[in-house]
Amino acid sequence: MWQNIKDGATIAADTIRYTPEALGELAADTKIAYDYWQKMNNTGKQLVNTYGSGQGADIDNYYHPLLQCELAKISPTSRDWGLRLGYAKEILDYHKKKGTMPMSVISADSQKDLQNNLYGSNLGYNNPNQSCEDLLDDRRTPNMRKLGIR
Repeated sequence: MWQNIKDGATIAADTIRYTPEALGELAADTKIAYDYWQKMNNTGKQLVNTYGSGQGADIDNYYHPLLQCELAKISPTSRDWGLRLGYAKEILDYHKKKGTMPMSVISADSQKDLQNNLYGSNLGYNNPNQSCEDLLDDRRTPNMRKLGIR
């Protein structure tokens, strides 16, 4: 718990040092992240409605790196904000999930999500002329492929 508070405080303190332009970019990046989150939720619902319960699992292995890849292509500042937003989301997820599942499960999921975030960020940064959807095509689930979901 103290580590999460320390992480949140570090994110907040670093944020204060940013210029107004960078804070504007944060607002735009947050909107982009929200839109991807909505897209992921809609995909999950579509998969469950089509194939049944549990079929929305593992789609975050595609959507986490996809978002980070796209943000990394915008600018170094957006790349930084993307990773910071990813950490903030994992802190929020921890607080939502604690007490409802074993800590080992929460921790493993957070670690996987953060690794996916870094993977996508590096992929976008190192491949500026390639589509993130193409770069991450191998991360789509078989049922996403069947429905043509990207």
